Amino acid sequence: MGTSKRGQPPTTLFVRRSICFKIVQYVRRYNLTPRQAWLKLSEVDIEKNKFKKHGFQELMQEHYKNKKEHQNTFVEIFKNRNNRINFYKNHIKKKWLDEYLTFKEKQVEEDLERSKWILKILRKSAQ
Repeated sequence: MGTSKRGQPPTTLFVRRSICFKIVQYVRRYNLTPRQAWLKLSEVDIEKNKFKKHGFQELMQEHYKNKKEHQNTFVEIFKNRNNRINFYKNHIKKKWLDEYLTFKEKQVEEDLERSKWILKILRKSAQ
């Protein structure tokens, strides 16, 4: 009896955070909803059979590297808009985006605490 887990292999933290970072960046830059930002990020150039964003191609290769059945066909899958929407609903909306935003919120709080600490030291030294 092995201790292997059932289901799909977990996606690396790097891939999850990179995709969410770009989505948040698109939301701010282009004033889009997160879903629209995802659809813009994951657009496929049908003639070249590649993603329009070169870095995204590499991220998706990293995401699908442990999944034997989709290793070479994920670009074909993402040509269909409905498949991209389903990926958004099942991965990004449910898990990744909340995880990323919680991480960023915690990071900002830590930076604020660090700034308060520095300010406190500066005030003491000024007296």
